[in-house]
Amino acid sequence: MRNEPTRSLSWDTLLRPSARPSPLPPLLYGLDQIRSHYRELLDEKPDDYFERFDPYILDKRPLVSNLVEKAFARLFPDKVPNLLDVGCGTCFYFPLLAPHAEKITGIDLCIPMLEQARELIAEKGLDNCEVSESSALELPFEDETFDVVHSWDFLHHVPDPKKAASEIHRVLKPGGRYIAVEPNILNISIAHYHARRRVEWGLYSKNQFTNKRTFGRHFDVSLRYDNTIISFLNERTWKLWKAIDTFTSIWPTRYLSFRYVMECRKPG
Repeated sequence: MRNEPTRSLSWDTLLRPSARPSPLPPLLYGLDQIRSHYRELLDEKPDDYFERFDPYILDKRPLVSNLVEKAFARLFPDKVPNLLDVGCGTCFYFPLLAPHAEKITGIDLCIPMLEQARELIAEKGLDNCEVSESSALELPFEDETFDVVHSWDFLHHVPDPKKAASEIHRVLKPGGRYIAVEPNILNISIAHYHARRRVEWGLYSKNQFTNKRTFGRHFDVSLRYDNTIISFLNERTWKLWKAIDTFTSIWPTRYLSFRYVMECRKPG
């Protein structure tokens, strides 16, 4: 993670009105806004990039890699013939997802992220993986193509969840599953993190409560809670994570976990 320059702050500088206030980051209402935001993120590479999008984060953080590996083992106990990953980004988790599928197709709106994903796929020799530019609101695939559709930290950024649900339902085979791994709004640290970042405010209208209703129109939906996290997990924070994981492992507090996993099964 790069080091940011130290800034000297005082009450005088904090209270003095700025002649040029910094513009607020956009609320991501449209596909063009989403493309623009993530292209800028990759160009500037702020700290958040290295916590959430670095394609080699799993190489750098074995603790995170171990959690993600176990999560995929739970989600995909049997090898999936044909898997679609929507909102794949830089595909940082593809090296751990690849062993669980015969073929993986990743789609995303951000071309620079897909370029990083292709470099990762080539470097890691992931011959069963490919990526392309596309939107989950208009999937360029035939009906009943995929056995599983998967996404990670994706749904709360989707401008039109109803349309996404309809498209995911269309491309899934009968009996197929859509698995969404998402931040849990009931977790205090998750709620605080997203409240401080305007581009993440979608979580407050697109969470486990609203998404379950939206996808319930097409699927049989179930929810469970999970503590697989990527950001800010390292040797210094491991003991804190372990304590939270233990605390949320029992029924009354499991709803305070970092994540929820929504599994949607297409009837048939």
